[in-house]
Amino acid sequence: MLTLDTRYYRWFPPEKHLGYAVERVALDPQEAAFLVVDVYCPEPDQRFFQGAVTDRTLQRWHDISVQNIAPALQAARSVGLPIVYVNNSAPRVALERSEFAEKLRKSLGFEPTQDFTEPMVDPREYHHGSLVQLQFPAAVAPQPGDYYVRKHVYSGFFETRLETLLRNLRVHNLICVGFIADACLFATIADAVFRNYKVILLRDCTLASELPDDVEKLRHTQRMILWIETIIGSTVTSSEFIAACQEAASAITHDNPR
Repeated sequence: MLTLDTRYYRWFPPEKHLGYAVERVALDPQEAAFLVVDVYCPEPDQRFFQGAVTDRTLQRWHDISVQNIAPALQAARSVGLPIVYVNNSAPRVALERSEFAEKLRKSLGFEPTQDFTEPMVDPREYHHGSLVQLQFPAAVAPQPGDYYVRKHVYSGFFETRLETLLRNLRVHNLICVGFIADACLFATIADAVFRNYKVILLRDCTLASELPDDVEKLRHTQRMILWIETIIGSTVTSSEFIAACQEAASAITHDNPR
């Protein structure tokens, strides 16, 4: 079993919240998956999200991916958790004419049918082209045997194969990481809860849309994590998750000596 002391927040009574609480959760690895939402970014010296993300934010995004998410991914693989990548894409569904695309143009300054192109896709189904945003640092790149689900709005469940995949894997619990905490990650894990999955976020493995002056202290990220702990699920740190995986792997080795 994968045993985690998960943290959640009690937003009551209104005058003075009870605040944080800890719940011990034991997960069967055969009923859990490691969900990786939009964990992509070029190296920090390359531009990313032209006009929408500062260099300091990009550096923090990259550091979280390589320093926190990568070791957690390795730990998840060590105990046999299915790794499920959920990533932006550009299907040929007249996305460029959608209200979603229009909002991205006006507020983030990019075009999904250009920024989410991929070279190894069927051009009859997806917008085909060189990689712009969808580049993975080697430490967090999908590996053979991982699952890869393409989405085209914030939620990884909206009109995708994700729910079918999780159902076929007999998954009930999701260990979640990724970006960003107030858009794609949030929408995906909210939809997961609506479908009755237990969600556990690795809270140092995400980042919200910080204003330029707030990047160092991650004010918005911390508030989003608290809100996720209030209305979506619970959280642990990546180091706590890794320790739980090491303990579970040790137990497996002890029970099945060579």
